[in-house]
Amino acid sequence: MSIPKEKIEEVRERASIVQVINEYVPLTKRGHNHVGLCPFHSEKSPSFTVNEEKKIFYCFGCNATGNVITFLMKKDGLAFPEAVRALASRYGITINESKSGVPDEREQIYSALKAASEYFSGMLRAAAGDPAKEYLKGRGLTGELAKRFHIGFAPNKWDGLFMFLKKKGIGVDVACKAGLLVKKDNGPGYYDRFRNRVIFPITDVRGRIIGFGGRALDEKSLPKYLNSPESPVFKKGETLFGLAQAKEAVSKEGYVLVVEGYFDLVALHRHGFLNSVATMGTALTTDHIRTLKGYTSSIYALFDSDEAGKKAALRGLNLFLNEDISCRAVLLNQGKDPDEFLQLAGPDALREAIVDAPTLMEYYLGSLRARLNMSAPEGKKKYFEDALSYLSKIGNLAERGHYATIVASTLGIGVDSVYDAIKGAGNPGSLKVKSGFQARSLPELTLLRVIMKHPELFSPEVETAFEAFTDDELKTAARAVAGLCREGVAVSGPALLERVEGEALKGSMAELLFREMDGFVEEPARMVQDSLKSIMNRGKVKTSTQDMIKLLEQMGKSDIAIELRKRIEVGPSGKRH
Repeated sequence: MSIPKEKIEEVRERASIVQVINEYVPLTKRGHNHVGLCPFHSEKSPSFTVNEEKKIFYCFGCNATGNVITFLMKKDGLAFPEAVRALASRYGITINESKSGVPDEREQIYSALKAASEYFSGMLRAAAGDPAKEYLKGRGLTGELAKRFHIGFAPNKWDGLFMFLKKKGIGVDVACKAGLLVKKDNGPGYYDRFRNRVIFPITDVRGRIIGFGGRALDEKSLPKYLNSPESPVFKKGETLFGLAQAKEAVSKEGYVLVVEGYFDLVALHRHGFLNSVATMGTALTTDHIRTLKGYTSSIYALFDSDEAGKKAALRGLNLFLNEDISCRAVLLNQGKDPDEFLQLAGPDALREAIVDAPTLMEYYLGSLRARLNMSAPEGKKKYFEDALSYLSKIGNLAERGHYATIVASTLGIGVDSVYDAIKGAGNPGSLKVKSGFQARSLPELTLLRVIMKHPELFSPEVETAFEAFTDDELKTAARAVAGLCREGVAVSGPALLERVEGEALKGSMAELLFREMDGFVEEPARMVQDSLKSIMNRGKVKTSTQDMIKLLEQMGKSDIAIELRKRIEVGPSGKRH
């Protein structure tokens, strides 16, 4: 049994699109709208626009558009029913489940993960967790920190969690999909994935548990760190450990510190660096960077000062240039990781390293110069070619000029020569998707915009003019508006977007909805009449009512033609002529 239409409408009406999207994309109020950096393409200036009244979002950069339901579908990879049910649950709207009574798979997984976290927390508090508590104490983790990150313990048992979940009524299929249990290879049965490990719950930005990371207590156990496998709710390359705890501090401090491990992150928090997140042992990905861009324009990545750390720093340069955001490399000259650095050098030394941190581009140019023979023409040629490949990717003129000056000074050449070479290499153009409606027929566009704003002015004459539109896309949009007007349905963003097909057309409609708030419609009745006159006088189309009726009949719009004929036959007094 599908979700009733009225329930879908109730979800759209009651769910705050600004509130929901703000959890994924920090938004700033600007006039009637809220704006932020688009989560669907790379941009430096915010063009992603959300309107609470219209209940839609639209990106003026990439044309992405939709309502609160479609946003969750795009951002979380949900199917339509899953997104509706997730919002309904959040806003206290009761929806009858399908006849089978089976709840949404993702919700089942969230429940299993939440139950597992209760088990791990309980095991850490119990006597069985004493070895884990001693280990955590040795790593400098206080009770307050363990509580903040909901740290737990998986005892050295094959079926401890299995039995706990069974008592909770959570099936093995769901537990396996959540990455909590593993099916035995050599026979029937299942066993716990995490055993004899300190457990770090991994959450999404809303604080929902989506997976776990476990650190082995036995140094001989491999792997030392074990993460949940990817699941319908957990994507390692998109998730940042600790973001839910750090996002407020990141916004307050104006920058974010990025490390690679759980204990590194906890150590940073212990020493007051609350604006820190971790990538769970992997390098930063494009998705990580796009997530962080929503909270800050300054990313500081902490790297070891050994060769591996230096190589890791340089590997990320392309990603940051492609995403048009600067990153600084915080190089640690003591210890094997940030946790050990803080133990040996202290938080003040880390603050100094942050202040002194070069941008990744500066670090790259310095490293390039250090490894080449700059006294030989071959070395200078190699330096210039390699530097140029990165300089040509920098879109901001001031930033590009800064690095061009460094390259020119290093080579002893004029900066104009560097600029000429950059032009030859080709500069990246920013992503621009032009709305298809803004350069269209002015009378047609005007009529459409006025009726969207004032649907009470819709009439058979207006619908006739809609049908006489010469622009196919505008005609499709106008038919959607006409349909809503005829049915007496409010001309709202979600309703309109539902009635047109194709992302490009939906985007154009959304832009029209946002742009019509700019004071354009001042004398709606007059504008409608002027537009009707202009449209119906074009070419062979005449303004006489009889010609309108013939045209409608030729188009197969007999229902509208009949209605228009009735209006001719019935005068203002309501009597038939």
